[in-house]
Amino acid sequence: MRHPQFDILTRWLKTHPGPFSFREEGDDLVVLEAYSGKTLTLRGTSVQAVEERANNVQAGETYVIVLFASGRQVVFSAQGFAFPPDFSSTGPLTLPNQVYCMQDYHHLVNRLRHVAAEAERGREALEIIMVLIALLDGAKAVGLDVDAETQAVESILATLE
Repeated sequence: MRHPQFDILTRWLKTHPGPFSFREEGDDLVVLEAYSGKTLTLRGTSVQAVEERANNVQAGETYVIVLFASGRQVVFSAQGFAFPPDFSSTGPLTLPNQVYCMQDYHHLVNRLRHVAAEAERGREALEIIMVLIALLDGAKAVGLDVDAETQAVESILATLE
């Protein structure tokens, strides 16, 4: 059964066509993020709530939070899909933000490539890798396919070993 609160999200997506496109497939909503090319399928049976909120950083802007029955959440924002990091593989990390997006991943992986090229910065490279693992685990937890990104990080890690 199509989740009754999907209307909140589809209305937001229609008024913010830049970051996303979407289609309905039966009771599911399939959303494509333009920046990363990532697709997220929202199944009506797995969604607990959908809520639009005011963006405190960008006046007049809003974002939408989808809360899954599992307790996980994904945010639909002008930056694309945003999600909390998952620290199950890394242990707790001190990070400046509660949610991150694939643009953050790309920024960090590019920084990692630069840092990893300098042997004396190995510790810094490992710290960045820990953050990347938490971000990718968070993306995976909300249903994004991040296999290629995970392989990229593993490849850089292999050069450090």
